[in-house]
Amino acid sequence: MTKKESISNHNWYLFVPLMFLLSVVPLIVYLKVVPLTGASFDFWTGQKENLDFFSYYKMVWIIISSILSVGALALMVAFYGFERIKGSYYYIPIAVYAFFVILSTEFSQYTDISLTGFVDRYEGMYVLLAYMAVLFVTINLVNTEQHIKALIGALFTGAIIIGTIGVFQYLGYDIFKTAFGRSLILPAAYKQMANELQFQFSKGMIYSTLYHLDYVGSYMAMLFPLSFAMFLLSKGRWLKALLAAFSLLMAVNWLGCTSRAGLLGGIIALVILMIMMNRYIIRNWKYFLGGIVILGLVLFGLNYLSKGYLGSRISSLISDASKITGSTGKDGGQANSLLQGLTIKGNEATLVTSTESLKVQVNNGQFSFQDKEAHPINVKADPSTGKIELQDSRYKDYQITSGKANNMNTLQVQKGMINLVFRISNNQIALLDNKGNVVNLQPVEKWGFEGKELLGSSRGYIWSRSIPLLKHTLFIGFGPDTFAIYFPQNDLVGKFYAYNGDMWQIVDKPHDLYLQVGINTGIISLLALLSLFIAYFIRSVKLYIKNDYEDFVSRAGVGVFVAVCGYLGAAFFNDSVVSVAPIFWILLGLGISINFMLEKKNSRPRLITE
Repeated sequence: MTKKESISNHNWYLFVPLMFLLSVVPLIVYLKVVPLTGASFDFWTGQKENLDFFSYYKMVWIIISSILSVGALALMVAFYGFERIKGSYYYIPIAVYAFFVILSTEFSQYTDISLTGFVDRYEGMYVLLAYMAVLFVTINLVNTEQHIKALIGALFTGAIIIGTIGVFQYLGYDIFKTAFGRSLILPAAYKQMANELQFQFSKGMIYSTLYHLDYVGSYMAMLFPLSFAMFLLSKGRWLKALLAAFSLLMAVNWLGCTSRAGLLGGIIALVILMIMMNRYIIRNWKYFLGGIVILGLVLFGLNYLSKGYLGSRISSLISDASKITGSTGKDGGQANSLLQGLTIKGNEATLVTSTESLKVQVNNGQFSFQDKEAHPINVKADPSTGKIELQDSRYKDYQITSGKANNMNTLQVQKGMINLVFRISNNQIALLDNKGNVVNLQPVEKWGFEGKELLGSSRGYIWSRSIPLLKHTLFIGFGPDTFAIYFPQNDLVGKFYAYNGDMWQIVDKPHDLYLQVGINTGIISLLALLSLFIAYFIRSVKLYIKNDYEDFVSRAGVGVFVAVCGYLGAAFFNDSVVSVAPIFWILLGLGISINFMLEKKNSRPRLITE
C-alpha cells in the first residue's frame, strides 16, 4: 500500500458529515415557529403558524450535512483523482430519480412547497436531492473496514440515546415532559410556553426524538435486525456481550413502540437474516436460540406492562394481513356509518344518514325541509335564538340553528357527530369547512379496499383514494411533498367513516413510501428507485446466501442488508420522513460499498498450496 493510499484510507474527518447525519440529526428536537402562508396555510388546519419541534431543524441539518459530505468527496477527488470514484450502474437510477425530482418541482403548481416541503414534514426537493447526495458520497467514500466501523459506530451511538429515551418514555418518564427536557427544546424567547406544552403520547408510548411511534418503528426495523446480526456474528466474549445488550435495547424499542409497520419490517428483516445465515445459525444455534428466547421474554414483559396492548397490536397486524391477502374480512361498518351522503345544488342541500335523509331548501331567506320522499316537514322556529325544531319524530336528534358568522348568514345542522355549517347567500347554499372556507364538493375517485377502509388504522381508506392519483403522475409527479394538496380532502363521507366522525382530518401522507414517491415525483422516479433496491437486493443475496462470515466486512454487510430490507418492508405502511430517511440512504450506500469490497475481494486470484 502506498503512502497516499494509506492516508486516504484513514482520513476520518471526511466522514464527519455522514457520522453527524447518522448520530446527531435524528436526535434534534427544537422549536421552530413557522409562519404559514400561501398553500401551506390554505391546505393546513387554519393556523397562521406552526410550532414544529421534530422536522424543520432536521431538514436544515440534512441539507447542510449533505453539502459538507459532497465537499468531503470533492476533497478526496482533488487529492487522489477521479479514479477513486467507483464505476457503477447504480448511478443510473440515482440520476433518473434525481432528474424527475427536479422536473416534478419545476412543473409543480406549488413550487414553494415542492422546494422545502409541506408543513410538519419538510421533505421537499432540497432534502430529496440531499438523500441522493449522501447515497452517492457513501458509496464512494467507504473503502475500508475502518470506514465501515466509523459509520456503524456513529449510528449505534445515536441509537443508544434514542433507545434509552424510548425505554424511559415507555415506563412513563418522558424527558420532554420534565423541566430540564423542555428547557432543551425551547428557545429562550419561548421559555414561557414550557408549562403549556401538550404531548400526544402518554406512558407506554415510544416516540423518542423521532416524532411518532411509526417513525420509531421504521428506525428500529433497521437497527434491531442490524444489531442482532452483529451480535450473532461477532467474535470475542466482551464484544458479543456489548452487542447483546445493545440489541436488547433495540428490541425493546422495536416492540415497545407498537408500530405495526415497524413490526412487519423487522419480521421481514429477521426472516431474510435467517435465510442468509442459515448455515451459520445451524452451526451456532445456541446463540440464535438464546436470542429468540430473550426476544420472546421481552415481548411477554412488554405486553404485561402494557396490559395486553402490545399483544392486541400484534393480533391486529395478523388480522390486517389476512384481510389484505383474502377476499373476506370486510369491516362492513361503512353501511352503518352515520354520515352516508351530502350533496349541494343551488339552493338545496341533501344530507343522507344511516337512518333517514333531510333536504334543506332556501327561498328568499326562508328555510323549508323535506324527507327522503320529498314530503314537507313542519318546523317550529324561535326567531330570538335562531333555533329550528323539526316537528317529526324521525328528526328528534337534529339540532338546527340559523344565524350569522363572520358577517355571513349561516345554517348549522347537527346530529350526533355530524356538524355541518352552511353559508346562505342569494338563495344559494354552500358548505363551510372548519376554517370558514367554502367547500367544493366533487365526486371522489377510489380504487380497491372496498369494505376494508379501516385496514391498518384507516390506511385502506387513504390508499383507496391515493391510487387513482397515480394516473396523473405517470411521467412527472405533482411535486415533492405535495401529496396533501392533491388528496381529496373534501371527501367528507369517507373521512367521517375512516376517522370516527372527524370529517376535517388533514391527510398529509399516504402511509406508503412507494405511493408517496409515485404521486409526488412520478411513476418513472418510483421505477428508478425500485430498480436501485432490486439491484442491491439481488447482488446482496448472491454475496451472503453462502457466505461464511469469517471477516468483519461480510458480517457488517449482511447486517446492513437486512436493515435495508427492514426499512423497505416497513415502507409498505410508512412514509419517508426526515427523522429516519437519512439513516436509510446512508445504510444503503454503505451496503452497496461493502458489496463492492466483497466482490473485489472474491475476484482476486487465490494462492493454492499443495
